[in-house]
Amino acid sequence: MPIFCSSVTLPIQVRIEEKLLDLVSKLMCESNLLFARPLIVTMGNISHLAERVRAGFENSPTVKRLHTELIESNAYPEVERIEGVIDEFKPDVLIGVGGGRVIDVSKFTAARRMLPVVSVPTSLSNDGISSPVAVIRFRKESRSVGVNVPAAVLIDLEADRSAPKQNLKSGVGDLLSNISATNDWISSYRKTHEHYDTVAALLSRKSAFEMLDSKRVNFDDISFLQILAEGLVLSGIAMGIAGTSRPCSGSEHLLSHAYDELYPDSPSLHGEQVAMFSVFTSYLQEEHSWSALADFLKRNELISTPKDLGIDFDTFLKVLELAPSTRPGRHTILDGVSEGKVKKAYSKAYSRSK
Repeated sequence: MPIFCSSVTLPIQVRIEEKLLDLVSKLMCESNLLFARPLIVTMGNISHLAERVRAGFENSPTVKRLHTELIESNAYPEVERIEGVIDEFKPDVLIGVGGGRVIDVSKFTAARRMLPVVSVPTSLSNDGISSPVAVIRFRKESRSVGVNVPAAVLIDLEADRSAPKQNLKSGVGDLLSNISATNDWISSYRKTHEHYDTVAALLSRKSAFEMLDSKRVNFDDISFLQILAEGLVLSGIAMGIAGTSRPCSGSEHLLSHAYDELYPDSPSLHGEQVAMFSVFTSYLQEEHSWSALADFLKRNELISTPKDLGIDFDTFLKVLELAPSTRPGRHTILDGVSEGKVKKAYSKAYSRSK
């Protein structure tokens, strides 16, 4: 009798614990991730953390040559520069030690050069730490591009606790937005017969609701950071299982992309935006937890209304109008929504957060 199954690509190793930076080389060896020429990619502001990772490799008997390269941004010219380093140094693995931009450049460059990549995030700001997606800036436009899932995801909770609080709030927001994203996904499956993966959706939603159920944000609490880190890792894995960003990206992300196009200099971070927009989209979706989400954002002093972003209702309408065009062909609750529903949802969703 035939056995029917599907295969998915997952990280070989995921470790989430305290004081892990000094053990990256050792932990990789435990999973037979043995490399002779690691290239560490990082940024200047966290190079002291990357040095701890480097020290472990300097004492590794398998390492013959080691190089560290600093980047300044996730702009495409930085990718090209790292490719030049690869041509000269000829590494057999890229290790990204840093925040979202470092991880994205590492993943994208590794995919282009068919190299394995190890993710060592020092800031839990989004689900890119484990996802098959990288955000790269091409001139004035940021694009999400498909990449390979990291071979390993190694998270030092103690180091992440020292990250800027705004970055950590962004991670919380990105995780919470999974609720709206999965609602859009199943709606598209029912209306357009788009492929839907139940396992991926369950991973995404479970991670988001575990965060929502935590009630209080406490970035000084290692157990809270554990919930955040696990949720972001599982979100990235959900995208890998689904073969699409659908489990973690829906109407709330389209609104965020539109806002970024209209207000490219906004100091708010992506995760902060998508969480706030999720309150509105969840109300439109008749998601029962929309009010709990609104209360969570307000209670924990996260961005909770458009006014927190400095936009009024008329400007919100401009963002709403632009949103579908940021991802053509992606069905969401925003498709064909009436002005009356928009006004009601805006009033209801954001009145709780005043």
